[in-house]
Amino acid sequence: MSRILRNRLYNGPTTRRYSNLNSPKARRFTINGDRLWQDIHYTAQWSAPGSTSDAGGLCRLSGSKEDKLARDWFVEQVHSLKPKSYAVNGTGSQFVTFPGEDDSLPPIAMGSHLDSVATGGRFDGPLGVIGALEVVRSLKEQDIRTRAPVTLINWTNEEGARFFPPLGSSCVYAGQSTVSAAHESKANNGSGETLGEALQSIGYVGEGPNTFAEFPLSAHFEIHVEQHTTLEEAGKPVGWVEGWQGIDVFEVVLRGEDGHANTYPMFGRKDSLVGASKLITELDELAYSSGGYTTPTNIQSGPVGSCNIQSWTKLVFCNMHRELDGLTTMEQAITAKAQVIAARHGLELDISRIMHLEPGSFWPEAVACVERACGDRGIGAKTLTAHDSTMTTLVCPTAMVFARGKDGISHCAKEWTSKEDCAESALVLGRAVLNFDETLR
Repeated sequence: MSRILRNRLYNGPTTRRYSNLNSPKARRFTINGDRLWQDIHYTAQWSAPGSTSDAGGLCRLSGSKEDKLARDWFVEQVHSLKPKSYAVNGTGSQFVTFPGEDDSLPPIAMGSHLDSVATGGRFDGPLGVIGALEVVRSLKEQDIRTRAPVTLINWTNEEGARFFPPLGSSCVYAGQSTVSAAHESKANNGSGETLGEALQSIGYVGEGPNTFAEFPLSAHFEIHVEQHTTLEEAGKPVGWVEGWQGIDVFEVVLRGEDGHANTYPMFGRKDSLVGASKLITELDELAYSSGGYTTPTNIQSGPVGSCNIQSWTKLVFCNMHRELDGLTTMEQAITAKAQVIAARHGLELDISRIMHLEPGSFWPEAVACVERACGDRGIGAKTLTAHDSTMTTLVCPTAMVFARGKDGISHCAKEWTSKEDCAESALVLGRAVLNFDETLR
C-alpha cells in the first residue's frame, strides 16, 4: 500500500470519529443549570456571620447551627423526590436512596459535603451535594431509570476544619476509623469540644449505616471544584480526576521553661515559640527544595499573658507530594530539622505523624465513565488534596469530576466556578453514573 493511500485511509478527512461514547441513557440526559445555580447561592445564606460571609464566602463548620440549617434544607429537598429510604448514620452523614430497576444491586452513590472551612467559598463541597441532587431531579423529570439504585450522600466533616481529623465520616465508612473515634475528634481550637457533642447538639446522630460492610456501594462519584489551574490553562470546563497526591499531617509539641519575658536574659531562654518559628521557616524551605507543598495549619502556645515566655507550643503542619518517595524524604528532612532546633534551644520535642495518605489513583473503570461523559470538553487531572472519594476508593470503584475554578482559588471567599461550568460538571456527573450503570448490565 502506498504512503499516499495510507494517509488517505487513516489521516484524511474521511476518518471515522467516535465523538460520543456515552451510554444511550447518558446521551439523552440533561440537567437544569438554572436550578442548580439558584440552589448553590440560596443555601449560601447559612453561613456564620463574619468577614467571610460579608465577602460572599461560606463559613459553615461541621456540627454548627449553620450546618444544621443546610442539612435540614437537604432533607426537605430529597423527601420531595420520594426516596426509597433516608437515614442519618452515627457520624452524621445523610444517606438518601432512590430505587432502580434491580434493587438487589448495591447503589451507585454520588457524594460530597455541605459543610465548609471557616474561610470557604460557595462551591467547595456544596457543588458536589447540590449537583448530585440536581442529577436525581433531572433523572426523575426525564423518566430515566437506572438499573441500580442511586444514593445521595452528604458526608460529615470532610474538611476537618473544626474537628480533627478530616474525612471524619468517610474514613469510618472505608474501615479506616470507628464511630467512637470520630465522635472523640477534638476541636482544633483547643476548647475540648468534640465532633460527637456537636452532632448531638444539632440532632444529627442517627442509626443509619456506618460502614461499607453495612451498606455496600457499586460505585461512588463526586463533583469538586478543581482548586488548581489545570483545567483553566487548558481552556476546559470539566475534567476527570485520575488520582491524588500524598498528604502527611504532623503534630509537634515543643516544651521549654516558664519565665518573665521582660526580665530574663536573652541568652539561655527556653522559648518554645522561638523554636517553632524556626521550624516554620524550615518548612517553607522544604517545600521549594523537595518539589512538594507544606504549610503550618495550627499554632497554639502558652502560657497566655502579657509578659510570659512561651514555655509550650503546639504546631500542626502538613506535607504534600505527588510521589511517595518525595513524601517520605520530606518527613525525614523535617524530623531531622526539628531535632536540631529543639536541641539548640534546650527544648523537649514530641513529634508525631497524625495522618498519612499515600498518593494513589482512582479506579480505571470508574474514571473511564467520567472521561466518556466529559468527551472533548474535558481533560485528565490530579487532585492535590484529599476528598471523601479518597476514602470510598478503598472499598468500591470511585471517580471524581472536576469543575473549573477561577485562578485555582479555594478555601477563600473569592473561590468561583461559573454557572456554565457548574452545570457542565453536574451533567458530566449524571452521565458518568449512567455510563457506570450500563456496565452493570
